[in-house]
Amino acid sequence: MKKGITVIVCTYNGALRLPETLAHLAAQSFNQTISWEIIVVDNDSTDDSAVIAKETWKKYRVSSSVPFRVIREIRQGKIYALEQAFSLAEFEYSIICDDDNWLDKNYVERMYAILEEHPEAGAAGGDGIAVSENGKFPDWFQDFEEGYAVGKQGTVAGDISSRGHLWGAGMGTRTKLYQQMYSNFPSLLVGRMGGKLTAGEDSEYCQRLLLKGYTLYYDPCLRFQHYMSLARLNLAYKAKLFDGFKEGNKILDKYYLANRIKHKIYQRPIKKISLLFLSPFRILISATDKKEKELDVFTLLTSLSIRQNSVMGKIKRFINTDTTSI
Repeated sequence: MKKGITVIVCTYNGALRLPETLAHLAAQSFNQTISWEIIVVDNDSTDDSAVIAKETWKKYRVSSSVPFRVIREIRQGKIYALEQAFSLAEFEYSIICDDDNWLDKNYVERMYAILEEHPEAGAAGGDGIAVSENGKFPDWFQDFEEGYAVGKQGTVAGDISSRGHLWGAGMGTRTKLYQQMYSNFPSLLVGRMGGKLTAGEDSEYCQRLLLKGYTLYYDPCLRFQHYMSLARLNLAYKAKLFDGFKEGNKILDKYYLANRIKHKIYQRPIKKISLLFLSPFRILISATDKKEKELDVFTLLTSLSIRQNSVMGKIKRFINTDTTSI
């Protein structure tokens, strides 16, 4: 692919949010020449998101030097918007910038440098700073800020693979790698769709990267402001948001289990034999609420084609298939 970086902005009814987000992209500064582009994906909006995006970008002096496209994805769901954007991206690296993410002025350049310098990193991210419509936050917000992609994702720059995920907000990755992770293996999550807040497509992507041996990288120099309207800072929205996480975790927990098992048996054949021998007995004696987990472990360990249509069966096929062929 071409050397450079693509910024992907997925939006659903984001006409009011896009102008400030695009203003921060227009303000990006570079100490070296880096080719880059912006793709805005209108995810079946019912407002003037596409028109506003085009009119806003025309105002900035960089509009003639930075390729800017607005495309439409009629299948509602962020995962579909990302899929189309990554298929059209022209550059080697990409940044996922939500329509309410205001990237610091050196964000694009810094992300490019990180992905250049750390070939082992499948994805990278940084810190989110909360910004509200009226400058105020409810008392409960600090305890739940992680769910809003706000705060620090690490303590010092480096590998944070043990965390298991990076926020999709502001995440940088390798364009071809993203395509490979979903080639012949569609997401097992519904993801966000219109007003539905089922979440986790970012965590699923990170888990797939880890299953394929890549790392997750954190750099505190990657900073963005995460704007939130008052409508997102009430208890009803919070409950809906975290219900979405709960729904997504039904799938994500299986990815996390697969990575733990993979780590346990990596270059340890005796451990694998031990787990495989004990697994059937654990299935028999486990309480009903724990039986599914033991069945998942057995599915991962055995060479038998059992439960191939189960979620863990699909994850196992993903693990065992060469995803570098596209």
